[in-house]
Amino acid sequence: MRFLLADDHAIVRSGLRQILEEEFPKCHIGEAATCPEVLARVKGDEWDALILDVSMAGQNSLNILADIKTARPKMPVIVLSMHGERQFVIRALREGASAYLTKERAPEELFHAIRTVLAGKRYIGESLAEQIADHLAIGSKQEPHEALSPREYEILVLLARAKSVSDIAAELCLSAKTVSTYRSRILEKMALHSNAELMQYAITHGLVDLAA
Repeated sequence: MRFLLADDHAIVRSGLRQILEEEFPKCHIGEAATCPEVLARVKGDEWDALILDVSMAGQNSLNILADIKTARPKMPVIVLSMHGERQFVIRALREGASAYLTKERAPEELFHAIRTVLAGKRYIGESLAEQIADHLAIGSKQEPHEALSPREYEILVLLARAKSVSDIAAELCLSAKTVSTYRSRILEKMALHSNAELMQYAITHGLVDLAA
């Protein structure tokens, strides 16, 4: 089997490589540390599964899931993240991920997830499944941020981290005018009126960690 490990921390990739090689002795493992590297490796080679971190080098890898699935529609993507909040799980599955696990789970759960997605099924951890089931059971309405596009969500998070329009434009390779347009659209969709309200909303809903 051929696995591609995508994480911006070398020590995490090394640990994953070790446990995968122990469980699947004949596997071939590739590595990527940034979103552009992931796309290049996905397009350049065939893989049985991609194990993908959500946050890599300051970028949200969920924003490239659509491109990954376009390049390799049959390749399962296992999201392995420190973020266990419902909104990350739902968004990842909507964007085409086959599985979602948090990094504190035991290696055995990762092995189970790998075998599940290779069999053509989807997998999420038990605790995450309970979160989603509870959310649906109580008839919860969609949170305002869940209606945002991937790019709008990315800019929401950056604004909530107190980044300026010019800083966001430089980071995402967009014009300041485009970022300002996105900001206006986000405020309108979420019925908010200022960056301060955006920041408060993001903190309240656990979308940002300002200590990061």
